[in-house]
Amino acid sequence: MDTSVFVLHKLSVDDAVKHLKTDIKKGLTTAEAEKRLAEYGQNELDAEEDKSLWERIAEQFDDVLVKILLASACVSFIIAITGK
Repeated sequence: MDTSVFVLHKLSVDDAVKHLKTDIKKGLTTAEAEKRLAEYGQNELDAEEDKSLWERIAEQFDDVLVKILLASACVSFIIAITGK
């Protein structure tokens, strides 16, 4: 994603208003607002899909370090049981 277009927070208010082609007192006209809505869509985030409890638990074990720790715990358990 190209983040070079996200610079409005660095601009002064007047420069941001000019960049967005709007009026600070009146805002956008209805026609311009509808045009931008059609062009850019709603101002909302995409909804994340809900994960089941088992998927969240499985994610916890999807790491190399966790797998190494589990393997070493198993080896340690086997050694403790066999007494060697």
